[in-house]
Amino acid sequence: MARTALITDDNVAINMFELKSGTGPDMLMLHGVGRAGRTFSAFAAMLPDQLRISAIDFRGHGNSGRADGRYLVADYVHDAAAALNAIGRPTIVYGHSLGALAAVSVAAKLPRSVSAIVLEDPPSAAFWKTITTTNYHPTFVAMRTWASRTDLSTGEIALQLGDVRMLPTADGRIVKLGDVRDAVSLRFTASCLRQLDPLVMQAVLEQDWQAGLEFEASLAAVSCPVLLLRGNPALGGMLPEEDAKRFAGQTRDCTRIDVPTAGHLLHLQARVDASSHTSAFIESL
Repeated sequence: MARTALITDDNVAINMFELKSGTGPDMLMLHGVGRAGRTFSAFAAMLPDQLRISAIDFRGHGNSGRADGRYLVADYVHDAAAALNAIGRPTIVYGHSLGALAAVSVAAKLPRSVSAIVLEDPPSAAFWKTITTTNYHPTFVAMRTWASRTDLSTGEIALQLGDVRMLPTADGRIVKLGDVRDAVSLRFTASCLRQLDPLVMQAVLEQDWQAGLEFEASLAAVSCPVLLLRGNPALGGMLPEEDAKRFAGQTRDCTRIDVPTAGHLLHLQARVDASSHTSAFIESL
């Protein structure tokens, strides 16, 4: 797997690597918070063979450098910009969650570098304000607890994650994270946590994580085609219907697809549907 070491304009080392070595259009994949670029490995294999697909580990994640607490969403845009500058050609940018927010911002900032964007379940600001009332909050607290614990094995951290209590159900039942996430998903999360700066999750939990982002203004400034893949909020999707309507209406050329069978992790939970829609969108460009 070819790897490239990048330095952002705010002096953070970013790990970029190749997921597919096609000879056609370039694609850059941007992961969600607490994960790593390798989350897209199996998904990328299902996309058109002609694509040349790269991924990065955001700052504080995976094999990238730490950033002295600079972990607001706006900070990660520097990482995406460094990757696009290294590629040096118009690129399709695929972003999940945090990566989707960064994709919109970098497309508005560097319009000549971005030929299209695919947004996988971007979290709206309205949703984020309610995060403490959702099961993401105890999950994020646990992720901060186990981040950077290289003294423990991946399997040991996965067991701890599976035992994390979620919010009580409407009928008062106690549900654990292991009841709603399969064992392989927990293990992958645990492997990412061993490489994660705890300050990443501290920014999510304790700061105005989207401060300075101006996401909707950036959406309106995006000139390239957009594919919006929306997860089901009832299953953990982070984009409520009213926000999805507004987001799609603010772009010049947006194709919206709702995926009712999965929540937030469409590239894992609904890999066939998400890859099919993404491939067809790419073929239309």
